[in-house]
Amino acid sequence: MKQNDYYSSIHRLGRWSTLAGIALMFMVPMVTTIVYDVKLNVPVIIAAAVQLCIVFIPTQLTEVISFSPILGAGGTYLSFITGNVMNMKLPAAAAGHRLMNVEPHSDEGEVVSVLAIGMSSITTTIIIFAGMFIFTPFIHYLSNPVLQPGFSSVMPALLGTMLLPHLRRNFPLAVTPLIISTAAGVIFASTYGQVQGYLLLFTMIISVIAAIAISSRAAK
Repeated sequence: MKQNDYYSSIHRLGRWSTLAGIALMFMVPMVTTIVYDVKLNVPVIIAAAVQLCIVFIPTQLTEVISFSPILGAGGTYLSFITGNVMNMKLPAAAAGHRLMNVEPHSDEGEVVSVLAIGMSSITTTIIIFAGMFIFTPFIHYLSNPVLQPGFSSVMPALLGTMLLPHLRRNFPLAVTPLIISTAAGVIFASTYGQVQGYLLLFTMIISVIAAIAISSRAAK
């Protein structure tokens, strides 16, 4: 299959899969509403939806823009359909690129991303079903206060393992977004969840400017 044919099929399959996923997600509340004859308060629903959209639309747009170069075309569709992109799919793709020693934006990186994210999705699904049918009796052990600090540190641990190779490879370039994001997290600690989309976009712009400046200085 030629490269153009591959990407055309990926985009065609990704668009239809995304539309099918959105339709299936909307079917759950629609069927529940019809079966149980739930009366909907449309103005309240719209008001709640608008508030959520104000927070999440900028975040999702910036995530697509910032994550797509790492995830690749197929990985982007697969990640945003299956969800949990930052915690699972992005680390899986980054780890796959690092282990296979390929660049994320290359054809090889595209294949590695799809395979890594696909296996991550399958593994997540298996774990969810295992938790539902096998580990339910042990749930109260996992809620033990002694174990809670470990669960709350999962995301920093994942992001730290992704960051370290970039710091070792190009410290001046990688440290710029790290400083900006750390400072933003401290300054906007109380409202970070509401402004993270805008902060991510701002960090991306400043990081690109810093990368251009560092590259220009190195060229001289």
